[in-house]
Amino acid sequence: MDIYVFEDSEVPSLGPLVAARPACDITIGTSTLYEILTQLGEVRRLLRPHLQQYVEDLAGTRAPYWGCHTDSKHAFQKNSDHVLVVNARLIPNRSSLVALQKLVDANRRGKISDGTTIVAALLDEKEKEKFTQTHLSSNQLPEELLDETDTPFIDNELQLIKSPEDFLTAHEKTIGDMIELAIDSGKYIELRPGIFQNSKIDSSNAARIDDFISVRSGPILIDENVTVGPFCCLDGPIKIGSGTQIYPHSWLRPATTIGQGCRIAGEVLSSVIENFSNKAHAGFLGHSHLGSWVNFGAGTTTSNLKVSYGPIRIRLNTNDIIQTQRQFFGTLCGDFTKTAIHTSLPCGALIGAAATLGGNVTNFIRPLSTKLGDSHRETTATIEQVVTTLDRMMNRRGIQLHQADRNLITALATLSKLPS
Repeated sequence: MDIYVFEDSEVPSLGPLVAARPACDITIGTSTLYEILTQLGEVRRLLRPHLQQYVEDLAGTRAPYWGCHTDSKHAFQKNSDHVLVVNARLIPNRSSLVALQKLVDANRRGKISDGTTIVAALLDEKEKEKFTQTHLSSNQLPEELLDETDTPFIDNELQLIKSPEDFLTAHEKTIGDMIELAIDSGKYIELRPGIFQNSKIDSSNAARIDDFISVRSGPILIDENVTVGPFCCLDGPIKIGSGTQIYPHSWLRPATTIGQGCRIAGEVLSSVIENFSNKAHAGFLGHSHLGSWVNFGAGTTTSNLKVSYGPIRIRLNTNDIIQTQRQFFGTLCGDFTKTAIHTSLPCGALIGAAATLGGNVTNFIRPLSTKLGDSHRETTATIEQVVTTLDRMMNRRGIQLHQADRNLITALATLSKLPS
């Protein structure tokens, strides 16, 4: 099955997490939408121009900076009668996977809407050719092309990410179910009560878990080469990616997902930390989502609850303030961002990609901003400064900086200068 996952016109309004990465490559629950779609067939991304260029510049020579997957050289399968087209804002949960599998198995053209937006569609040979040719030869958005097709609608309730807060809410609702689905698949074995590891991992790549840890509730899902130091407390559901190190005396609390190659310490609650990010010292991270190649300095702490216990407001830009439905809301932090020691992040902080922060931070930070405390004026980092730091971080993980990474930072700098 050929699959296209497309970004619609609503994606740019979803905040800092999507500035430098596709919406389909943001972890919700235990995985990304891109990852669950690969269970159904070959996946190709249709992205915003700067991200499309980034993936094309990589040309399969290396995985994208966020790790995991890259688009392979893609050609339609000659024996495929249909193509599946999926909105990149679809929440990757069990119901989404089941609905898409049913759509594919039925092998009949049809599309699913949430009432206002196309969520997914199975196109036949004729519609497939028109969709791909028109998209490649014009500036028409994929959702507009899907709206124009006369493919019949199918009743189904699939959910899309519609605002920044939805990343946190969808994650909390999804993680337990997706971990249970992974365990029920038979691909994981129970190493000790409450801790499960992929059954295909051989002894040389097995997790190294100290005897002096406490698993007060499960399940805990771990990948290869995970290290958990002594005197850690784990309260599931938790997912820990390959090569990640959990330092001694850490407390990982429920609904926490940590990507591959991370370094984690302190207290983490109901949060996602994407691949290759560090929170390697004491400090609290709660109801938050950190992008890739983020480094939180020692003592960096998020606030996730107002002193009034009321719903938290977020600032999407310099002008627009949104009242969320959440009582607990920490930080949404874009990729490549760094904080100095003792940085304090307020409730509902939206931090742009490649920012450098210290001291008491405001709740809206533009990409590439540098603000190191009240006594320092805010400046903008140069492209070379961001690239140099990223190159040093990648070298520590044995990953080579690609020209595509530099081009992406340049594109982010250009986009950040646009009016909010």
